Amino acid sequence: MKRAHKIRSIPISAIKITNPRDRFEEPFTEMVHSIARVGLKRPITVSDRDGSGQYELVCGQGRIEAFAKLKATEIPAIVTNVGTEECILLSLVENIARRQHSPVESVSDIGRLAESYDTGEIANKLGVPAKYVQAVRYLLHNGHHNLIKALERRAVTPTMAFEIAKANTPQLQAALLKLYKGEKRSVAEIAKIRKLFEQQAHGAAKRVEKGVTPGGLVRVYRLETERHTTVARKAELVQMRLVFILNALKSLLDERMFVSLLRAEGLDKIPLPLLRKLSTTRQEAQSRC
Repeated sequence: MKRAHKIRSIPISAIKITNPRDRFEEPFTEMVHSIARVGLKRPITVSDRDGSGQYELVCGQGRIEAFAKLKATEIPAIVTNVGTEECILLSLVENIARRQHSPVESVSDIGRLAESYDTGEIANKLGVPAKYVQAVRYLLHNGHHNLIKALERRAVTPTMAFEIAKANTPQLQAALLKLYKGEKRSVAEIAKIRKLFEQQAHGAAKRVEKGVTPGGLVRVYRLETERHTTVARKAELVQMRLVFILNALKSLLDERMFVSLLRAEGLDKIPLPLLRKLSTTRQEAQSRC
């Protein structure tokens, strides 16, 4: 599609902000002071698709608000002729370019695009990982506002936010988020801790959930890890003893006098599972020779 690009001074009152964002006070104040001192360094971008003189904002909400704060009624603008959806996409592209080391920070943008596009299409259009888009859509759909804010602040990764959101109560979610922030546990560890706590809290959820803390989650994880270690050591010891017994029995069965003694005592009927195991042990020994 061919686009027209013109720079002109346009009325602020004629600009419609189709994709508004919340703004942090300190950077905004700095922007106002900068514009007051040296003027606008870069025009905003708007779309006037039908030539009516009513504009849709592509990018530059902060600059518009700064001009309004300074009591200005007009602002320099680059005028294009793109549609509403492309306005949103161009706005997101500018945000990505401006924040070189972070993905799209305003999750409401993805929420808006999700009304028309699937996860893969949004990821391709914005140049961000599909996992990020998937996580944002899931959080928005399920109303996980605390995790959304953490994701916007880059205090948590999309994959981690998605995992924490699986917790069955807000209290457990909050505790997992605090635990991740404090100790930077991996996604696999957080998933394991969540599952362990939910299993132990089953049947006593009201009593346990009121006091759930990051420290309590760590204790659950540590106790379960120690239990698994103990079970693994016991299993290893039993396995070693079984191997010793099988090897000893195999050696004894190779002795004719021992076999004759078993027959004389009526003990020569070896259980089939044990006989198969002895046969397997012999075959393994022969293959190593």
